[in-house]
This record gives sequence, C-alpha cells and structure tokens, in this order.
Amino acid sequence: MLPPDEVLDAHLAPHLAQQQSQLNAKLQTTQAHNAKLFEDIKRQRSEIESLVSLLEKVLEDVSNTNQMMDGVVDEVARETRTIEVEMAES
Repeated sequence: MLPPDEVLDAHLAPHLAQQQSQLNAKLQTTQAHNAKLFEDIKRQRSEIESLVSLLEKVLEDVSNTNQMMDGVVDEVARETRTIEVEMAES
C-alpha cells in the first residue's frame, strides 16, 4: 500500500501541472508586457529630457531678452512720460 503523501501527490499532480503551465504562461505575458512598458518609459524619459532641455534654452533666451530690454524700457518709459506731459500742456 502507498503512503498517503504519495497518493495525494499522484492525485494532485495533473491539476498542479496544469496550474503551473497556466501560471508560466501568465508570467511570460506579464514579462513581455513589462518589457514593452519599460521601453515606453525609456522613450518618454528621453522625450521629457529633450523637452526640459528645450525649455531651459527658451528660459535662457527670455532672461537674456529681459536683460537687453532693461535699459531700453527705462528710456521708453521716460519718453512716454515726456510726451504725456507735453500732450497735457497743449
């Protein structure tokens, strides 16, 4: 007579093998999906880095333009006030 453990193992083996096969298939599907997601994330990170670099350049241009305009704006404001005073006096 067989021991209870062997009888149980023999009884469960086909079911467990089927479950193992299904789990392996799910694992492979999940791994493939994760690999695709990882590639998408790497592509998006690269795109983000490119956009951030472009934004930094734009902000640098704006800053440089502001510095260039500092002297001009003061002069334009002075001229505008002078013209307003002259127009008010006429």
